[in-house]
Order: sequence, then structure tokens, then C-alpha cells
Amino acid sequence: MKLAKWLLAAMAALLAGCGSQEIDRTYGKRRGADGEASVNGTAVLARMFELADHKIQTRSYLSPSVDNFDVIVWFPDDFKPPGEEPQKFLEDWLYRGQGKTLIYVGRDYDAMIDYWQKVLPTAPPEQGVEVLRRLAQARAEHALARSATPDAKDNRWFRVRADEPRRYVGRRQEQAAPLRGPWAADGRLRPAELDLVIDARLEPLKYPPHDDFGGQLRSETWLAAGNVPLVWRITNTYWNDGESDGQIIVVNNGSFLLNLPLVEHEHRKLAAKLIAACGSPPKKVLFLESGTAGVTVHEEEPVTSYPTVFEAFTVWPLNAILLHFVVLGLVILACRWTVFGRPRQLPRPPVSDFGHHVEALGDLLARTRDHAYAQNRLAEYRRQTGADRPITDPAQAATPPASGGR
Repeated sequence: MKLAKWLLAAMAALLAGCGSQEIDRTYGKRRGADGEASVNGTAVLARMFELADHKIQTRSYLSPSVDNFDVIVWFPDDFKPPGEEPQKFLEDWLYRGQGKTLIYVGRDYDAMIDYWQKVLPTAPPEQGVEVLRRLAQARAEHALARSATPDAKDNRWFRVRADEPRRYVGRRQEQAAPLRGPWAADGRLRPAELDLVIDARLEPLKYPPHDDFGGQLRSETWLAAGNVPLVWRITNTYWNDGESDGQIIVVNNGSFLLNLPLVEHEHRKLAAKLIAACGSPPKKVLFLESGTAGVTVHEEEPVTSYPTVFEAFTVWPLNAILLHFVVLGLVILACRWTVFGRPRQLPRPPVSDFGHHVEALGDLLARTRDHAYAQNRLAEYRRQTGADRPITDPAQAATPPASGGR
């Protein structure tokens, strides 16, 4: 049942992109107008964590309050390896918390390229040229972005080998490479059904360094295709609390964890193994989202401030709503207070107009809301003024004889 829900969630993310003219390619975002339905998003993986009874939050920086989380899932939108500051901060987090898990997913993958490759065979002939153009554009943009990837360089967790040729693992191989490691030991994974793309290779360090407390980092490969490591685990004796071990799980790239790749059944198996490696639920899971400039580390908790009146125009979707109200207000002001022509004083109504007296008297009688009283007042007025006397009254109709007449 849960697998069916995962599949529906993955298909929803894919179809959400197909319904728009421009496909969302925002990388590593879990939610938001840009990112949730992106082919490069993490909404489906986060939903799988939720279905496994874990609690999910999202943040774009590191601060002391991350001690409240048991798991951090980091999809950096940066082709460079993490800097020394966030590495040490996260290792200290593992040391302080003990039994916690950091999942680091390498950047060197763009699901937009795979999207257009999957669309091309089924595209109508009249759209084939446009699909090819967009495929070429996606490849060029990805190549330009990854040009910032450094050459072979060691950091504290892995080595980056950017000069390796592109490799495929699974169905795009002439012969699928055998899988090895603990994740492949049960034989449930089918290598021919995987569809992984590897450009720059991340590799475990042959001689891992010591941490700031003298502890030795150790690497254990969990899944590899031939001689290409896909997932491995980094541990340290100082990250243990006697019951559970703190760990860093490094994933080569997101080619089986992002929204579009998770449509594949075998990829969801790998994602399920990754979630299970975090420990029994419920865990508090933080999805860490960082841009091309890396992740910001705060020594103290940043003060939460609400946007001012002008800053509110930069917050989505509040800015769109406020702009509509501003335009509506300007239209109302223009209609209500605009003066056409030279302003002038209008003449006052004449006070000698007896019709105004009649209207005022009618308003006063109407305010009494007493129909009988109003009728009596009108009858009294007619009696005193003789307004109800017939015009054919003989006394008024008699005409005096003319002088000298007969």
C-alpha cells in the first residue's frame, strides 16, 4: 500500500511538470512555488520519510537548533564539495548528539536531461525538433554549471574525481554491472532495472583524516556498481552512544533520489533502504537546502523577523496578493477623487423652491413610520387650506354680472 502511495506521489510530481510550458528544474527543493513539482526536487523523498512515520522540516542554514534533529538530509545545489566550516559543524553535531545521521547527496546530476530523453521517443513528429532543442539546451546548461567542479580534490568525507567519463548504471548499459555491498546482498535489487547517471565520481577516502577530537573516520561501501561506489557510510568511534552509531551516508548523486528518478520502482527500493538506515521511527528529519554559494553556518540562532510593509512585497505569494489590492485601491481612488477640468464651486439650490419644502415634509413624516399619523396630518392640512374643496363649488363657480349687462 505504501509503495502505491509513493508511486502516485512520484507520478504527481512528474505530471505537474508536464502540464506547464516550461518544466521546473529547480534543484534540491522540497516545497515552494519553484521546487516542489520540479524534476530535480525532493518532495517525493520527503513524502517517503513521512510515510515511514518520520517528522519533516526544511531549513536553508545551519544553527545550534539543529541539535533538535535526528537526521539531516542535504541536497546542496553546489558542484563543489562542502566547505571546511559546514563539515566541522556537522561533525560536531554528530559528536554532540550521538546516534544521529547525516545524508549528503552529491550534486552532479540533472534530471532535466533525463526528462527530455524520456520524452523524445514518444514525442509527436512535429514536436521532435523542439524536444531535441530543449535536450541540447539542458545538456549545455548542465555542462556550464558543472564546469566549476574542481579537479581531483580531497575533503574530509570523500574525493571528487571530475575528470571521469560519464557512466550509466542499469538499463542504458549493454550489460548491467553487478552490484556489490550490503545493500545488494539480499539479491532483491535488479541491476538491469536501475537507471543511474554518473558524471563526476565521489569516492571514499583511502586514508580518512582524524577529526578535531582525535577520532578516526572510517568508510564502509554500502552499494557499488562494479568499481563505482554509489553509497557509503562514514563512522567515528566518538559518534557512538553505546546503543546507536552516528553516521554520515554519502550518496554519489541524486539520480535515484530526486522526484523524476523516483518514478522508477528500483530507485524507490534504494530510497527505502536509505530511509531504513536512519533508524526506527519516529525521527525528526531536517531537509537542508543550500544554493550555489554553499550553506550558511550561524554560531547563534538567527533572530526571526517578520517582513515589514515593503519587505512583504518580496515574499511569495503575499507580494502577488498585495499588488492586486494596491492596483484595486488606485482604481478606486482615481474614480472617487479625480476632478475633470478646472475645479469650481457648484451653485447652492434655491431656498424659495416650494418643492424642497414638500420633500422635506415627506421625509419627516416617513421617519415617524406611522401611516395613520401621516394621513391625519395631510387631512388637517387640506382642511385648513381648503385643498380638498371641489373646483365645481357653486360659491366659486358663480360669475358676477358684467357692468351694464343684462
